[in-house]
Amino acid sequence: MKAVSKTLPEILELYKNDAFWDTPLSSIDPELHMDFVIERLLQYGGMEGIRWLLENWGPAAIEKVVINSRDLSRMTARFWSAYFDLPSERIRCLSEPTLSPLK
Repeated sequence: MKAVSKTLPEILELYKNDAFWDTPLSSIDPELHMDFVIERLLQYGGMEGIRWLLENWGPAAIEKVVINSRDLSRMTARFWSAYFDLPSERIRCLSEPTLSPLK
């Protein structure tokens, strides 16, 4: 028998000190802040958080965040780009930094 997965508030509470230290948990809206939650759990969460993301929001949502995030560490971005078999050129945070923010 499969264990019942935790709810998002339970996952946020579990990782409040590691991934959401700077954000009041009550201000996180699952639909509005989905990319933020995924980004933080990929970067600072543990296996339970990753498993929750895969089971509840799915690989496509995670892959989208990996491609578009500017805030993932290079190590985290490289891991997930390998996991999803994405070329590093598609990963925003692995691209060359812009010398001028206006260009």
